[in-house]
Amino acid sequence: MTIFPFSRDNIAGRSGPRYRAIADALRDAIKSGEAPPGTRLPPVRDLAFALGVTVGTVSRAYALAATRGEVSGEVGRGTYVRAPGGHERSDRGVGSASFLTLPEATDVAMKAAYAPPAGQTDIMGAAMSAILAELPGRAGPSPFNSYMHPGGGPAEREAAAAWLALGPFAPQADDVLICSGVQQAILTAILCTTEPGDTILTEALTYHAMVNQAGLMGRRVAPVDIDGEGLMPEALDRAARELNPAALFIVPTLQNPTSAIMSEARRREIAAIAERHGIAIIEDDIYGMLAGERPLPLAHFAPEQTWYTTSLAKTAGCGLRAGFLVPPRAMRERARAILHGQGQTVPPLMAELAARLMANGDAARICGNVIHEMRERHAMTERLLAGHAMKAHPASLYVWLELPHEWRAHAFVEAARRRGVAIAAGEDFMVGRMDRASRHVRLAIGQPQTRNELKRGLDTLAALLSDAHTGIAMPA
Repeated sequence: MTIFPFSRDNIAGRSGPRYRAIADALRDAIKSGEAPPGTRLPPVRDLAFALGVTVGTVSRAYALAATRGEVSGEVGRGTYVRAPGGHERSDRGVGSASFLTLPEATDVAMKAAYAPPAGQTDIMGAAMSAILAELPGRAGPSPFNSYMHPGGGPAEREAAAAWLALGPFAPQADDVLICSGVQQAILTAILCTTEPGDTILTEALTYHAMVNQAGLMGRRVAPVDIDGEGLMPEALDRAARELNPAALFIVPTLQNPTSAIMSEARRREIAAIAERHGIAIIEDDIYGMLAGERPLPLAHFAPEQTWYTTSLAKTAGCGLRAGFLVPPRAMRERARAILHGQGQTVPPLMAELAARLMANGDAARICGNVIHEMRERHAMTERLLAGHAMKAHPASLYVWLELPHEWRAHAFVEAARRRGVAIAAGEDFMVGRMDRASRHVRLAIGQPQTRNELKRGLDTLAALLSDAHTGIAMPA
């Protein structure tokens, strides 16, 4: 059964943002019995058209209802009212996941922070061919019928340790655990440092996969104010005193989505505050290699507090699924045990490929190619979007674009989607501020496969930004 417990008058008569008004109308319908358990809600686009709002507004309403435990969404089937007493989010145990929809096909995708094509196919293909040619005469088990030891073997860990070294920050092979991407490294760090119900602090704008991971495991995530360098020390100290957090998740180099790079002085302050309050630091340095000359990681200043995570995804290729975790030495075996308990390791052949790329200089060569390509793409972006306020770094995979005052982020994202361009709204990176509208969007300018494809997308966005001054824009 499909219901329609909404009307324009009902929504318009409620205070607050329209997405919250829609969610509250649904809650009232559930409480009154008008929308009993199992009721199928209208498709997002149908409801958006009926109410005269954007698809993004309805999606946020359904997302809020999902976090309240009132509905659940299934790709291909729709969104349904849940039975009372279902697996709602709580302070203990596993919380309900956020409501998600799969991205739609677009002509130009600029939503995911992928590294651009930079010779990966030829370089990695040659390395893989060499490995396969060596296998017939190799002693020991074949990578096709074996699993990798939890945390990786000696060769993989030695190559990773050398790759991660930055001046006096020099992990040893025994310090490094190989993971199936940085997300597994972050997940392992969360499981090692927190319990259900604990609070994890993070930048007010941050990588939302971590927020989703934390929510799935019943952890709270709370925002800390940021500035042009990233996390603000005074705000962190205040949050530490008020919220008694167990951990801090932070991206100090090429912060996602603002591209901020935290100074060494600021990093020392953050490390000292975390040590003083007994907060574990989960440092995501996945973009660090792209920044070239960069400050030492937080793990150097607070090695007994910091869980250092990164991967080859942004510097070589996301398909490698080779991530790295450097936990505090006292916690290394606990981290290895948790990795083993997850039952997920990097496929041995892929781990060997990653190790070879790092050891023979191929990974560094690809990284250099990526940096060069991104400089060209940033120059193109600055030229085609001239006159609009942007934050970026020449090697960053994305641009943080400020919209004209006529636009709200979700309305702009929806308008771009209708013209075949996929981008991310500023709200997608906000933590704990679902009632605020953003005036920013993130453009992942590394994702398009060619510069011509990127130009096509930027031309479309430039036209939309110009439309804002002709009265065409429709605020959410």
